[in-house]
Amino acid sequence: MSNALTTSPKSVSGASSPGPRVRGASGGDRDGLLHPRQPNGNRAGSSLGTTIGNPTPNGPGSFSTSLRSTNTIVAMTPNAFVEESSDPPSPMSSERLVEELTDQLNKAIKYKEGAENLLQVLDTKKPKEAKQARNQVEKEYNARNQEISQLMSRIEAITKPREIPGVTRAANKFKGEPIRPASANNGLAISGAPEWEDPGSESPTLSLTELLRDLEEAGRRPEYYVEKANSLVALFKRHPNLKYELAWNTFGNRIQSMLLNENKEVVAAGYRIARYAITDLQSLKAIRALYTDEITIISLVKESRANVEREQALKFVRAFIEVPGGVQEISRGVVRAIVACAEQVDDRLRGVSMETLAEILILNPSLVVSAGGVRVLTQVLSEGPYELSDTISLAFLYLLDLPATRKYIRPGNDLEIVFSVFTDSYSEKSPAPEERLRSSAKVISCMLKSWPGLLVLSMYDLRAPKSLVAALSIPSSSVRDIILELFFDIFRIKPPSWSSTFIAGRRLTTYGRVTNLKSESDAPKPPRVDDAYQGNLVEHFTALLLAVFFEADLLRSLMALVEDNSDPAIVRKTTLLLGEILKLASRLLPSTYSARLQLLPDLFTSASNFRVPTRFAASAAVYQIDSLNRTLHRSLATAQVPQRVSVDDGKRGQGQVEQAKLKIYMAIDDRHFSGLIVDSGVLNAKSHTKWNWDALNEMIQGPLLNPKRLDEAIKGTKFMKRLMSFYRPFKYKFSDVKNTKPNQRYVRTGCALFHTLLQTPEGVRYLSENKILRQIAECLAQLDRVGFRLLEGILDMSGITSPEPLFSTSRLIGTLSCGYFAMLGVLSSDPKGLAMMERWRMFNMFYHISDSLDRPDLLELFVSNMDFTLEGHPRIILSKALTMGLKSVRLFATSHLRSLISTAQSSQTPTDSKTNETAEWAIRLLITQLYDPDVEVCETAVKILEEACNITHSLEYVVKCRPALDHLGEIGAPLLLRFLSTSVGYHYLNELDYINREMDDWFHGRNDSYVLTVEASLARAFADEEPLKKRSGDINTIDRDMMGIVPPHFYRELARTSEGCILLREKGHFNDFALYIREHGREEEEAEVVTKVKGCLWAVGNIGSMPFGAPFLEEADIVESIVKIAEESQVLTLKGTAFFVLGLISRTMQGLEILLEYGWDGTTSTMGESLGFCIPLKLGRLLSVSSVAPWHHTGDETNQINRPSPLSSVIGDDPVDAKILTAIANLNNHILESGSTKELNRLKASHVTQFQSPDLFRRVMTLIESFRYRQHVRRFILDLFEKSVVERVFAEDRADSGVESPDTGTL
Repeated sequence: MSNALTTSPKSVSGASSPGPRVRGASGGDRDGLLHPRQPNGNRAGSSLGTTIGNPTPNGPGSFSTSLRSTNTIVAMTPNAFVEESSDPPSPMSSERLVEELTDQLNKAIKYKEGAENLLQVLDTKKPKEAKQARNQVEKEYNARNQEISQLMSRIEAITKPREIPGVTRAANKFKGEPIRPASANNGLAISGAPEWEDPGSESPTLSLTELLRDLEEAGRRPEYYVEKANSLVALFKRHPNLKYELAWNTFGNRIQSMLLNENKEVVAAGYRIARYAITDLQSLKAIRALYTDEITIISLVKESRANVEREQALKFVRAFIEVPGGVQEISRGVVRAIVACAEQVDDRLRGVSMETLAEILILNPSLVVSAGGVRVLTQVLSEGPYELSDTISLAFLYLLDLPATRKYIRPGNDLEIVFSVFTDSYSEKSPAPEERLRSSAKVISCMLKSWPGLLVLSMYDLRAPKSLVAALSIPSSSVRDIILELFFDIFRIKPPSWSSTFIAGRRLTTYGRVTNLKSESDAPKPPRVDDAYQGNLVEHFTALLLAVFFEADLLRSLMALVEDNSDPAIVRKTTLLLGEILKLASRLLPSTYSARLQLLPDLFTSASNFRVPTRFAASAAVYQIDSLNRTLHRSLATAQVPQRVSVDDGKRGQGQVEQAKLKIYMAIDDRHFSGLIVDSGVLNAKSHTKWNWDALNEMIQGPLLNPKRLDEAIKGTKFMKRLMSFYRPFKYKFSDVKNTKPNQRYVRTGCALFHTLLQTPEGVRYLSENKILRQIAECLAQLDRVGFRLLEGILDMSGITSPEPLFSTSRLIGTLSCGYFAMLGVLSSDPKGLAMMERWRMFNMFYHISDSLDRPDLLELFVSNMDFTLEGHPRIILSKALTMGLKSVRLFATSHLRSLISTAQSSQTPTDSKTNETAEWAIRLLITQLYDPDVEVCETAVKILEEACNITHSLEYVVKCRPALDHLGEIGAPLLLRFLSTSVGYHYLNELDYINREMDDWFHGRNDSYVLTVEASLARAFADEEPLKKRSGDINTIDRDMMGIVPPHFYRELARTSEGCILLREKGHFNDFALYIREHGREEEEAEVVTKVKGCLWAVGNIGSMPFGAPFLEEADIVESIVKIAEESQVLTLKGTAFFVLGLISRTMQGLEILLEYGWDGTTSTMGESLGFCIPLKLGRLLSVSSVAPWHHTGDETNQINRPSPLSSVIGDDPVDAKILTAIANLNNHILESGSTKELNRLKASHVTQFQSPDLFRRVMTLIESFRYRQHVRRFILDLFEKSVVERVFAEDRADSGVESPDTGTL
């Protein structure tokens, strides 16, 4: 989940993160009751129910072990204690459940869409041939509909506010609030235990005193101490400030007594109390004075049956990380113990240990390096656990950014090890497992999507990219397939919907129709006028990736793969990738890079060489690439780039074609018209399934527009009678059809029929006299009793009754009854149609429905289907929904205003007063929404107005309305920035004294926060996981479109006008930015200075991207300094920032000319317009991490510097001790391990007293901290000493320091 600008996990999680952390290891705390072991050997509630999230609500140091191997999970015992808990699930656990359900929902929707597409294909075949297939598809479709309904209900049940948050769940030792401990005999509560008191009536200090006194009692059962420990933690949770008043000389004795207890549940309870008592750095030092380092090391080496103690010990260590500066209090011996857990493949805590090491690596890399943790983490990248590899890679990428932390990573080794999975396939008989290949591909993608990763992997003459490209020559279909998918991901190429069918070998004609039908409904939005001023950072970074892999001979390898016929599926997939890359290169890369590559010289040479056997394969590849390009041009929406043909020209041409068709249909003779009626099938069969709906639709939109032909269809045949009968609600034909995507054609035909009837007086008369409008009014009256009485007064009711209204919620969702609203929308677009709706009192009933608030779905249907171009009741009802409806309705109606404005803007011309009036009316409503009591509605209105301001006329009208935005604060800031782009807005804001205040604010601090905004935007744009899909009215769906786009900047908006540039010149801010860049552009150590430089670079780039701001670049002569930063800076993310800023500068022709002088070439369109992408002519100048040589690596534990206590310093004078210590030191050598083990067993048998020496134990602990031992060896060494030796060590040290020793025998 890295990004192109920074790899700091802070950027990944958002700009508001408190510090650089790898949060993958944090989560819900398994932190409830600690149960002692039952007599049968099992422990109640030993399962680990945790979730990934913020640990703060559930206790410090909490983690998730959900990433561990499933075969190591300890199951719940039959006699596990079950409780009724009043605690709701944690927010993060609910969020994860919603994510999982949303994933299932997305899959079900895709299955449903596939079934709909297949139904469309089956509609083109004969009914008899497709009957069986249709039944199967409809069965699958209905099943998916039911699944979607169930999943939506579950998601709604989770996300809606809970009045009673109670949840019943199994007791779990480490979850939430403490519960009553189970008895060792029968699982019941302990007799004589005090009842829980009301937290509001207790005295915290008195309760603390009583609990500490209870913990001093001797001879009690373990269950007693566990219960008191849980009560003490619950007290800390209820009164967080109580832990700041602890007397550590007394409180520490109680903790140490519990940590030295023989029972592992009591020890675990001691760890839990200790971490809940942590407050600040001083408390950590007080806790370490209790010799918790040694105790933690002992706990972590224990066997799996002591997992409850080991888990709490690891949580205790993790609690140090959450205290500012607390990582400095973690000793190297403790980190080595965690490393040993991470090295043990079958260890239950392996995953969490690795994540903990990754967090410590970010906060204190020298500590992890000295403890040998880097080696373990690098193995994760290539060998797994695969679910951790991408998380671990973030830690390495973060260290690569600055030279001070980069030295801890071996250049050309630690990161490139992940490529070995592919390169080793050369020598291996069979390739690596697919899971390992895909995991490595995911890590490579994560690295290449970040500046540190791309720059470091490009060292040594692009060795890593070249090795990846060379791996395509390995004769393994699985390796080739995964590498090809990797390139699709790296270049952000989204394969077309028909790609899987093409790769399977089918032709590009069968499914082209379905794709085209789908593209009609998902038509791309018209390009915005202001898009030319917004730089796409993701595409700029993709252009650099293309240039890097072109230098690595990617095209040559792909062409060689195309000529290899060993696997046709791989060849077709390669052909698809090759065509997409060429199209991408022609759009993103300068002509100096892409012109020669577009010719595919090697492929054409092979195709034209009649003497080589690969000529036929090369010729087929050329044909397929051409065929793919033509198919892509037909079926996919074209990219939003400057085109020679404008949108208006396209619409004009389409309109001319429609006019020509209309003239032909209007001029047909009687015989031809009668043939069309017969071909439609309406007269031949009453069942609508036997009608030819394509012919019917063409007939309605063609010949029936002729009054003569319409009159003939009405009076001369039963054509119109039978067709209108199908649409009448109480005939239960159209209204009972299932609401599926293929069946939407009935709705489209009905809307076309209404539109056709409104075009002629005969049609208007027929429609007004037909029963269909009256019955639609009756359906509305079923929902409105007042309207029902009104309707009874003007017509004779049909008398038809139904068990449920035709417009009930279930029928609107499951049937085409909702299609009547679309037909009413057609009526609302014409004054004659509005008159018909008024005649049947439909608007009266909509007024009453909008007042009831019981059916917001009806109001949303009305808003989404009505036409609001005419003055009348629809506009009044929409205004009412915007101000008086429920929040969901107000949000939906506000979002619908976006479509009204965009439709008006895309269709309007300078002389089109009607569309201008509609856009202005919608803008007035949006300005009213700025004062909505709900912040989300206000924010949605601001974003829509901001989009509307991309059109100059709309921007000037918004300014003319003079909206007050002071009450919105930061929410309204983007809209105010848009006002600056015109002279009218500039003068308006200048009157409010907004410009000077905002300018000072940006100059003194907002520039720095803008850096975090850009990095967060890039992080989300490059994130692998898709965000949760929101409903259409959610503002987050708008943000998704802006990911990777340069966010609005005050100085960019200011530089759009000549007045703004005059003010900028008077203030002298640009010169100040340029001076700071020159003075501090080479900064490598101070993070704050680096951020300040980045902020100045973004300010200069945004100003220079405007035509009025480009002259500032030459005056300050700043481009040369920015180029030097991009080519020579040792801060890799600073290089990336400079690269993006140069792209902004290249947006003007003046900036493009300046860049050419310094060896950078920009990308231009066919019309000569700059696209804002620039690449150095010599790519190595940008990709060089160091101008001289790779950095010097600081060694790990094998380096003598990292061994402060070698063997010679701890041996001493005693020969027996020397033998023992020498044998223990030799245990770190697997060759000498067996002999040393025998020697130690012999020495312990003959010198028992030596292993009872506290001094020897201290020296052994020094060796354990200084040398690397595997987990079982560490356990063997510590088992040589009795528990009493540890207690004597602590007692002697405390006696020497004058501190009272705790009475360890009391527990």
